[in-house]
Amino acid sequence: MAEAEADRALEPYGIDLTPAAMLSVELGWQAPPEDCPHAYRVSIQYQPAQRFEEDTRSDLILGRHPRQQPDHPPQPGPIPSEGTVPAQLYYQGIRAERIGATRDLHFTRELVGPASPMAACWPRTWDPMDDAMALGWPGLTGRLTAVTERWNGLPVGGKCSRSACVDPQTGGGGADNHHRTCVVPPWRETLAGLYTHEGALYAWLRSEWSDGHELGQGIRTERHTLLSIDHGRPVWSQTRVDHRFAQPTAEGGLAPVVRTWTLEATDACPGSLAAAGWERPPGMRERELELRDRLANADEIRRNPSRRRRRSSTEPSTEPSTEPSTEPSTEPSTEPGD
Repeated sequence: MAEAEADRALEPYGIDLTPAAMLSVELGWQAPPEDCPHAYRVSIQYQPAQRFEEDTRSDLILGRHPRQQPDHPPQPGPIPSEGTVPAQLYYQGIRAERIGATRDLHFTRELVGPASPMAACWPRTWDPMDDAMALGWPGLTGRLTAVTERWNGLPVGGKCSRSACVDPQTGGGGADNHHRTCVVPPWRETLAGLYTHEGALYAWLRSEWSDGHELGQGIRTERHTLLSIDHGRPVWSQTRVDHRFAQPTAEGGLAPVVRTWTLEATDACPGSLAAAGWERPPGMRERELELRDRLANADEIRRNPSRRRRRSSTEPSTEPSTEPSTEPSTEPSTEPGD
């Protein structure tokens, strides 16, 4: 089953994986090399089309932090246990279309973040950078892991806990639902298979999350990720959020929504789709170079006076903030429990 899933996912890229003659592997993240930041494309699709958010494509790039050093000397393989590597991210896309936005990150052997605790359940984009870290970089074991082994991944909480408190048919709370726990589990991760391609080793990870309601009710999320073992990075990842609580649709009215979030490694660094043989579309190499330049000038982007003017101005901004708003929303609330 895992081999068929991986074959379907990688068919558009012309990459054929071969099952590896291995029963276990060490799972751990590695930070991007100093001379080769990791670039990715994020695609988001909705079915049916939504009223308040369209299908989008965004770009992000991750590289070493220019002023902060790792707390352990660099070495081949996963980041040392209890070690951290400071990094920096540049993002351009939904919520930050014109100039883009930057953020400091930290890589560890098991985690990359900060990562949103709500990305597993949310029917639309909240913070696109925190969402990306939660969806594209699953929590790993940081140790030798057997094929088919399962473990708890990143925690899920915040507004995701609300759906566990309500009637899955109506989305309402009240005295009839006081017996519900209002607690949701973390991601559940599985090493579904190990594969090789042109001498490189890959892991196929399967992730699951739900709010605890029965199948066909509430929220159920599944994710598949291709991980480069040799370079400790995601090559491809896709998350499908089946959100059964009705959302406003583009055609009017309310309906359940399926949100599909896809991450593709678009650079030519080791461990990318291009390194595995994918022929990148025209313009993608130039876009990678542009992203590298933006990452190298991340501090300048943060200090950009036009961004400060927009934040202090009473005029409406032409670029949505990358931070969740504290202002009351004018959109009708369709979240469970409201």
